[in-house]
Amino acid sequence: MATTAAISLLHHSNTPSFQDPMELNHILLFTAIATSALVVLQAFQPQSPGARARAAVVLIGSVLAWLLARPIAGWLSAIVWCALLVVPAFLQNRAWATRYQYRPSGSDRQSGSDRQFGSDRRFGITVSPVVLALIIVNVAVFILELLAGGSTNPMTLHRLGELDTHSVIFRHQYWRLLTALFLHYGPIHIFFNLFALLLLGPALERQIGGFLFAVCYLVSGIGSSVAVVLLTKLRLFEPVQLVGASGCIMGVVGTWIGFLLHHRHAPLARQRLRNIFVIVLLQLAFDVVTPRVSMSAHLGGLFTGFLLGLLVQTKPVPLTPRSRFRD
Repeated sequence: MATTAAISLLHHSNTPSFQDPMELNHILLFTAIATSALVVLQAFQPQSPGARARAAVVLIGSVLAWLLARPIAGWLSAIVWCALLVVPAFLQNRAWATRYQYRPSGSDRQSGSDRQFGSDRRFGITVSPVVLALIIVNVAVFILELLAGGSTNPMTLHRLGELDTHSVIFRHQYWRLLTALFLHYGPIHIFFNLFALLLLGPALERQIGGFLFAVCYLVSGIGSSVAVVLLTKLRLFEPVQLVGASGCIMGVVGTWIGFLLHHRHAPLARQRLRNIFVIVLLQLAFDVVTPRVSMSAHLGGLFTGFLLGLLVQTKPVPLTPRSRFRD
């Protein structure tokens, strides 16, 4: 269910223009519908008994809330979603963690390829060094925003380095292509972005190593910024002012796609690839129905990450003393 939660949060890692605050009601509604649909379609395994039935109830409840109480539909859906899916998943993860904690070490052995491609069935949120460092940097910059005048203050965001396409094109302020990736519009924006990074990033970092993960994260983010600027320069879009790490996070998704395609014959690679394609489709659906989201930034980060993913190799798994002497 941790992966399913990542899906729901990734939809909210958008890059909004500072003129339009994100509507939490809309975000919560989409989260409940998207996550429940994934469970109903059994896109992710394993699932607890009765999960599909509970997810169907959440879907029906969300639709009824949208039809009968649209102004608070997201909040109502979120309550049902938490009660029927999130809380049971949390309790199940706790039970699994307890089971593995007391499991004999001899029965928990895995081959190198199994460990590399994530066939370990333990669940829960873990953290890795580079992901933790990125979270700390983003939080530190957000605190700087608050001290400098507020995270929703247009002048503050511009002064600290938002992606202002006009400034990049005509004033050659190319540093904004990078600095905008660490700025966020309000606490909801940074929360969803960093939580999505926490859920999606560590597994990829363990696969390719911390250095390559940092490179893919940053280069994908810059690629998302470049895509927005190029489309603006070609007059396909009006000049915009954007902030947020969602281009980087979509780059993580794209890197996963390229990496798994390159290693598609590895254990569980095809299943993970299928799941990530579902992520992309849902992200695009969210972009289409939410005008405050920059689809061009998301697609730019996704495509850049995909190209990088085709190039990176898996991180070698150190051999244990027993495996060194195994044929």
